[in-house]
Amino acid sequence: MASTSEGLRDRRRRQTEREIHGAALRLAQEHGFDKVTVDMISAEAGVSPRTFFNYFPNKEAAVLSAPPAQLPAALVAEFADRGEAHPRDVLADLTRLLVRDLSDSPPRRAETQAVFALTRSHPALLAALLARFDGFQRSVADAVARRLGQRAADEVPTLLAALALTAMRTGLERWAGAESPGAEDDSPVPYVERSAELLRTLLTP
Repeated sequence: MASTSEGLRDRRRRQTEREIHGAALRLAQEHGFDKVTVDMISAEAGVSPRTFFNYFPNKEAAVLSAPPAQLPAALVAEFADRGEAHPRDVLADLTRLLVRDLSDSPPRRAETQAVFALTRSHPALLAALLARFDGFQRSVADAVARRLGQRAADEVPTLLAALALTAMRTGLERWAGAESPGAEDDSPVPYVERSAELLRTLLTP
């Protein structure tokens, strides 16, 4: 019964987060990001400003709503438990881990397009997006370090995390920028997988 209640709470929390994000994105598109306030977003989403701050620290975070702060603990544990291996093999496992996480929580294409468009015209949003990517990269480096028995700041975990996230970001940008999307473009996963495969090809002697 407890796990069912927790699952329901998690679903409600995700739904509220999506509603706040959707409201922030709509208002930024309609009025311009600089004119949007937390009070406007809260009213649009039907929540109080206090509830808003339970989900997002500021309006930049509400508009972006991605990438996540860190990988799910269960996926990290599974990845780390595979033990030491050649860095190329660890990189391959890492890109598969990122794709799996992306498959479990796929972004919406129209929203991703809108976010990227807004970051191109608002430096504050671009800075916030890059900061979130940096934070996520540190989380990924932590996972690699845990698997290799190293520190996250060591060279190999840092480089592997950077390479894997470069492939992920490249795939996401190509997916969001596709000019003539088909039904398969509802998911960014094929684009990220292609970027990851190209990276592996380039690194294979």
